[in-house]
Amino acid sequence: MSNKLNRFYIGSICNRDLEVFEKIKKFCNKNYNLSIINLLKKGTNSFNAKYFKKQLKRYPISLIIVKLLSDNSNQEIYSTIREIAPTIPLLNTSRAVKMCESRTEIFKFIEQRVKKLNIPKTYHSLDEAYNACNNGTKIIIKLDTHNIPDLPKNDRIIGIVNNSTQFEETVNTYQQNELFFQEYLGNSDLIYKIYVIDRWAVSITSHNRLHEVDNLSPLELIHIRVPIEKHLKRRILRLGRKMGMSVYGVDYVITKEGVPYIIDINDFPSFRRIPEAVSLISDYIYNIVLIQQQFTKTLAKVRG
Repeated sequence: MSNKLNRFYIGSICNRDLEVFEKIKKFCNKNYNLSIINLLKKGTNSFNAKYFKKQLKRYPISLIIVKLLSDNSNQEIYSTIREIAPTIPLLNTSRAVKMCESRTEIFKFIEQRVKKLNIPKTYHSLDEAYNACNNGTKIIIKLDTHNIPDLPKNDRIIGIVNNSTQFEETVNTYQQNELFFQEYLGNSDLIYKIYVIDRWAVSITSHNRLHEVDNLSPLELIHIRVPIEKHLKRRILRLGRKMGMSVYGVDYVITKEGVPYIIDINDFPSFRRIPEAVSLISDYIYNIVLIQQQFTKTLAKVRG
């Protein structure tokens, strides 16, 4: 049986967390005869609509994976996919990937569409956050943009402010649209990370980046797997469906009262601490391709 005849093609528009993604490419090629084709222009690693169209003509792409650093130029990618490849399924929809570039957009969506998921109070303007702080609410201030190129994760957190004076001093060098404001839930040594692949989910512990970790022992820095409470898992999976994501990550903290609060969401996280993720994601991609092929064959029979 010809190897070429049974080969499937997946398109990738990816420039983030490439180490794990390369492992997925190799696993897909070796075990499933799936070739992941780079849809970014060779040599420049930048997006070009003409090159994108050329690659779609050259390869029968069954699925597109979009995994991007945040950049204003990404809008061209979203628009081109919508115009040139509207019928090709995406692992995570372009709407979801775009939404995950902005903390504000993510939490607006949760407020409006996912009522049973606990989140800290979010302030959608500088004045609203200032007034809350002036009335005694501790505010955590972060950069609104996710996945900023060459910016360490710790630097995405601007600070925690307790009063209006601290607030003014902290924000005075930023534009309002650069910042994200949320109620600070209090000191928490651990952040819990949930990684989702379709309906499979696993949770691990991670030390809070607001704390110094230099003095922690290797044992204390271990990411320990912890069970996910059944109701929380159901709501996290529902969130993914509503956003249009099947491979994603969620960060949460647990308050002193034992209530989990979602504090961050990422489309297609790195999965560095989840060794089985490479095979699980590859399995999921392959199953999508098979289902799509079966649907195409069935549709052809009906029309024939």
